[in-house]
Amino acid sequence: MSEVKQSNGMATASLILGIVSIVTFFMPYLAIVCAILAIIFAVVAKNKIKANAELAHTKGAATGGMITGIIGLVISIIVIVIAVMVVAAVAGGSIDALRELENMKH
Repeated sequence: MSEVKQSNGMATASLILGIVSIVTFFMPYLAIVCAILAIIFAVVAKNKIKANAELAHTKGAATGGMITGIIGLVISIIVIVIAVMVVAAVAGGSIDALRELENMKH
C-alpha cells in the first residue's frame, strides 16, 4: 500500500506567490506584496518542515518560493527605481525646455 504524504500548503503558496511576483514585475506594487508574502510563507513552511519530518518532501517548494520571492522583490525594486529615474529625467527635461522657450520670448 502506498502511504499518503502530508501536504504543506504554505510551501505551495510560497512557490505560487513567488512565481506571481516575478510574472507581475510590470506592476511593482502588486509584485512586492506577492514577493513579501512568498518569503514569509517560505519561512513558515520551513519551520513546519523542521517541526515535522513527514513534510520533508515539501522542502523544495519552500526553497523555490523563497528564491522566487527574493527575485521578484529585487526585480520590482529595480523597476520602481528605473521608473522614478525616468520620471525625474522627463520632468527635468520639460522644465529645461520651458526655460528655453521663456528665454526665446525675451
